[in-house]
Amino acid sequence: MRICWILAVAALAFGQSPAAFEVTSVKLNTSLNNGIGNKFTPGRSRWTNVPLKALIGEIYRVKSYQILGGPAWIDSDRWDIEGKAAGPATNREMIPMMEALLADRFQLRVHRETRQLPVYRLTVAKGGAKLAEAHPQDAEHRWGTSPGPGSLMMKGATMQEFAWWLSAQLQQTVVESTGLTGRYDLKVEWAEDDNAIADTAKWPVFGAVERQLGLHLEATKGPVEVLVIDRVEKASGN
Repeated sequence: MRICWILAVAALAFGQSPAAFEVTSVKLNTSLNNGIGNKFTPGRSRWTNVPLKALIGEIYRVKSYQILGGPAWIDSDRWDIEGKAAGPATNREMIPMMEALLADRFQLRVHRETRQLPVYRLTVAKGGAKLAEAHPQDAEHRWGTSPGPGSLMMKGATMQEFAWWLSAQLQQTVVESTGLTGRYDLKVEWAEDDNAIADTAKWPVFGAVERQLGLHLEATKGPVEVLVIDRVEKASGN
């Protein structure tokens, strides 16, 4: 265990939330399990079996394709990481504490910048959009998102929200340019590989979005915010 007393006491002296956890634990997970676990309670954050790159994405609120640099082990090695604050703290208040933990235990140094990278632009297809407007006044209507392998169902979604989910599927930024401002119920199903296309007669995600929703994805370039890893080292055990 490592005690981070100085930052915590200084922050509490000024009546602020601590800038760092009071106690941290970092261990390399050598199990063969691929599942990532997390558990949050007031003032305590615990991650199990998590690759460092995935955790960086969660803490800094970026997708994996927006994280540039770093050695291969940030994707392959898995870690059990826990931080405990001196007192109760919300998940939002613990974000800077997690940043401090990664900087202390992994010597992580990052910076943000904007680069011109490949993106997809989401527009309305020539035949027009095929979207059903959501009706929130319906008592039985429940807004939400249900993703699955090769499928996505959204209720009450904006086009910005749909573009965000597409970017996660395509691992590339999707710029929402449809001009549609409402909320919609939508469902799209696509083939995840060439074998699935042959077996199920489904389209790849690009064709599925156009045929089922009347929306078009155009490959282009545009500004993308990225998180660049300047330095990172493997953490030593507790």
